[in-house]
Amino acid sequence: MNTETTPEIELLAGLRAELTEYEVRSEVRENVAGLAVFTDVRGVFVWVFVSYSGRYFSWDQDGRQHPVNDMPGAARRIAEQVRPNGSGVVTS
Repeated sequence: MNTETTPEIELLAGLRAELTEYEVRSEVRENVAGLAVFTDVRGVFVWVFVSYSGRYFSWDQDGRQHPVNDMPGAARRIAEQVRPNGSGVVTS
């Protein structure tokens, strides 16, 4: 059993924790080094990855990025995307 955590997994775990502030469910999937963010559609996820440079979170097939050093901002943007009508998202 591998007990070492990669920097990417640590960043994704931190982002997962930030997403809980918006009541957005997500799971770190170590086998793909990604964060599966649940949407309102059963079985449909927004997948978040850490860029090769390690400087950005990327999602929406690399169409959206946000610096890893601003996890609250990344969580807010992802929450807005998975809940486009704003339900449960507080942006203050």
